[in-house]
Amino acid sequence: MLRLKQINFACTDPERVSEFWNALLDEGEGPELFFRKAEKSETIELPIHLDVNVPDREAELQRILELGGKLVETKSHQIGELSEIWTVMRDPEGNGFCIQSPPKTDARRIGNVTFSCANPVALGKFWAGALGWPDEPIDQGFIQQLLDAGWDERERESFYVTRETPTSRPRLLFQRRERSRPAAYPIHLDFQSDDRNADVERLAGLGATVEAVKDSHTVMRDPESNPFCVA
Repeated sequence: MLRLKQINFACTDPERVSEFWNALLDEGEGPELFFRKAEKSETIELPIHLDVNVPDREAELQRILELGGKLVETKSHQIGELSEIWTVMRDPEGNGFCIQSPPKTDARRIGNVTFSCANPVALGKFWAGALGWPDEPIDQGFIQQLLDAGWDERERESFYVTRETPTSRPRLLFQRRERSRPAAYPIHLDFQSDDRNADVERLAGLGATVEAVKDSHTVMRDPESNPFCVA
């Protein structure tokens, strides 16, 4: 079975981007962040981005600006009595990420690796099967609140979440939204396998495709063409 090893950033200046993210996040659980010098396509809407959980979103915004981050916009979403606020930012090389303050957050950690996709449920189930992770349970009472507030029934299929355990980080979040498909992704995921050949064959059976076979790893694409590596 695959294990999420690292989140891989293509950078013009890996040292600068690494310094930013090391200062942004607290040490602790979760995958490593890996920064390598490589070409990447310029995109406005990244197909894959990170959601960072912070104790105080407004205070964190100022700190991130001082570290060299850039503010894009603060967004809010409200349906009935339910509301959410998050701030969209960019790191020193323009990689987009969001900061938000969920309840009971006491540290700066990556909460989600978020995929923008055409079919969140199908892509999410591919990754859940690839990793052997369960669906994230959805509170049906919460769903009913959304429906009572005017949420379209079709929106039930607009997102999907999976993670290894109820408390592990990060979750993989899949949501239906406008997306780009750059030639060279700024961010991709790297996975470790105990048997690379067997896992590559298994992933192909789930709907992935092989792009390139290297000595140390295999480059693949998921069913919506997002690249990832298996080592």
